Amino acid sequence: MTDARSFTDHVLVTSKQNGGQARSTGVTGAIDWTPDAKLRLGMDGGMYRLMLATPDFAGMVRQDDIAGYLNLRAAYRAGHDDVSLDAHVQSATIAPLGRRGATSSVNLTWKRALTGTLSLTVNASDILDGSKRTYWTDTGTFRQAGFDHFVARRVYVGFVKRMD
Repeated sequence: MTDARSFTDHVLVTSKQNGGQARSTGVTGAIDWTPDAKLRLGMDGGMYRLMLATPDFAGMVRQDDIAGYLNLRAAYRAGHDDVSLDAHVQSATIAPLGRRGATSSVNLTWKRALTGTLSLTVNASDILDGSKRTYWTDTGTFRQAGFDHFVARRVYVGFVKRMD
């Protein structure tokens, strides 16, 4: 980051300006399939190439990498019950002057219709505890490695009232 300064109507305006550049190109796609009235399946994903140019103490550091993501989903309806499962996977990727590790999550939801407008919902988020990510930074003057654990594993129970 560098400081950017300018005068506008005798007022000094200061801001931070990123000295780097980022470019990416890729493809994404999606497929949804309903084999019968009770079952719905789907997936979407993408792959992309990311190129970064980041200023460092000794000059510009150029990085490039290929990364991707995949989302899977399934839903099943039987009588008054709906069950759905979704999974998300994000590959490892580059970050300015470093990298971030892969992460994932799997979520499960069960919904039971109690009346025509009232339902009970149970949602379990990140049931396999995949919201962990490693990271590291390596610059001319600084090195850091770490591990983030986003405690996203949760169970929610609630009632939903639809207003007609």
